[in-house]
Amino acid sequence: MRVYGRLRLALFTAAIVSAWWLFAAGRDTAAWLLLAGAAVAFGILVGRQRSAHREMRRAELMADFNREGVARVARQWDDLPPAPGAAPRDHDYAVDLDLYGHASLLHLVGVCGTNPGWKTLQAWLLNGADADTVALRQEAVREMAGALDFRDRLAAESRLMATGASEDTDASTEHFLRWAESDPWLKGHRWLWMASLVLAPVNLAAITLYALGTVPTPVLAWPLVISALVLGWKLKAIHGVFAEADDGESGVRRYGPLLEHLHGTTLQSRHAASIRRRLGADSEAALHSRAAPEEITVLRRLLDMADVRRSPLFHLPLALVLHWDVHVLAALERWKARSGHRVRDWLDAVGEAEALAALSALAADHPDWPMPMLDPGARTVRARALGHPLLAPDNCVRNDIEIGPAGSFLLVTGSNMSGKSTLLRAVGLNAVLAQAGAPVCAGELRMPPLRVVTSMRFEDSLADGVSFFMAGLQRLKMVVDAAQSPGSAAPRALYLLDEILQGTNSAERRIAARTVLRHLLETDAIGAVTTHDLSLADAEDLVARAVAVHFTESVDEGADGLSFDYRLREGIATSTNALKLLEMAGLGRGPGS
Repeated sequence: MRVYGRLRLALFTAAIVSAWWLFAAGRDTAAWLLLAGAAVAFGILVGRQRSAHREMRRAELMADFNREGVARVARQWDDLPPAPGAAPRDHDYAVDLDLYGHASLLHLVGVCGTNPGWKTLQAWLLNGADADTVALRQEAVREMAGALDFRDRLAAESRLMATGASEDTDASTEHFLRWAESDPWLKGHRWLWMASLVLAPVNLAAITLYALGTVPTPVLAWPLVISALVLGWKLKAIHGVFAEADDGESGVRRYGPLLEHLHGTTLQSRHAASIRRRLGADSEAALHSRAAPEEITVLRRLLDMADVRRSPLFHLPLALVLHWDVHVLAALERWKARSGHRVRDWLDAVGEAEALAALSALAADHPDWPMPMLDPGARTVRARALGHPLLAPDNCVRNDIEIGPAGSFLLVTGSNMSGKSTLLRAVGLNAVLAQAGAPVCAGELRMPPLRVVTSMRFEDSLADGVSFFMAGLQRLKMVVDAAQSPGSAAPRALYLLDEILQGTNSAERRIAARTVLRHLLETDAIGAVTTHDLSLADAEDLVARAVAVHFTESVDEGADGLSFDYRLREGIATSTNALKLLEMAGLGRGPGS
């Protein structure tokens, strides 16, 4: 970078000194030629410097990406870039399973740099795919996990593209896509195109003849007057079309290097090959149309040509003599007819590539995480050494677990802080990862396609007049509805319920919770429930259907007071710790307790 800066300074100084000497010697022609040559050389150096700056920035971004990989493995959340977006309201599990926000699943997995990448990754994590789609993604993720250079370059190009982009890039890109997919403007103004085809060469001929002194001034003036009259009617409308095309192109044009990288990849998985075909890498398709990176380059040049309108000094003679705007618009509309309908799919392909790369980074960062088996014929979720994916590996205690078949439920008991809620979230998050096509935090995981539905966190609402207890009921109603009506092609539900119906007295809560469980056990759903209430499943019809497991703690009379091993054991818990925790918090038993 510094070398190019010094070369530019040296070239400028040498050109000025040499031109001054030539002018002083009366060699004006040589001086002007020297200045012209120096200007060309200066422009080349500027281009080279920009290219060098981009390469340096790309290398810096690759280094950042790898440093983030170290932080991801250690779960050093403050060293990772934040993930955009907020959890959709009333989603089946996004809030309860920490998909969004600080120290969330998207915070861990989200290495995307473009809006299509983020949108696709979120869609995959929010909506489980079928077994065939998951298999395609798993194949691509396995391949990309080992393609470090490809992923580094993809991350760098996507982040370079995002650098300097406006905050409203998504909206402006959508504006551009509407233009690209709309009907051509010139189709309804063919007379203007025909007039431009005739008047532009006539104007050039008149100017040439006038310069040679063979025609008088009126002969020169008439074609230019006619051109002014023709253009005067429609020039503003043409510039409006340019504005439509250019409004979002500031975002779309940035995709050129990223599209070129994806188009040129040698990855062989079926999903990667499909992405390349959509970008025009297929040899048969290439005979009929240009590839995506080439078309974006053409589009950039055309819109740069349209930008001449912003410089009146240059625009007026070009518009009047050559009908510049009409010819540029015609070229833009030829581009639109050829590729306008393809742009949205190009951006979708970019989004899929980035989402696959994000899941691949997860696989590369955790080589001990396997790909799950998504088996439509399975009746249970069966996991060996299942852990919570958001916990650092050194702090993650893993457990074997089985949920199902339908008609039974896993009853998880244990005292406060023993790990019940963490276990449910571990099950839910790994099910979400499995159905997105990602590896899972487990030694092994086999499961059918499932609709994950949870009831763990909810809030009262003063504005809506909803109490804490009522909010819990509404959430449970959503879970029961999802379990009762999966639809003919939809997967069965996996319900994960944490402390059913807090906010009312114990007797009524027990009756209500048992009622909810009976509704769920009549469906094809499978699930797990945590509770502090050890008598929840004492009802005869529930005892036979509850698979009881528990966590426990040990009492340490030293400084820590309690210790937990977070190991899952069979049976109902036999210990509680609320009073001990009260004492540890400095709120020990008061008078009369």
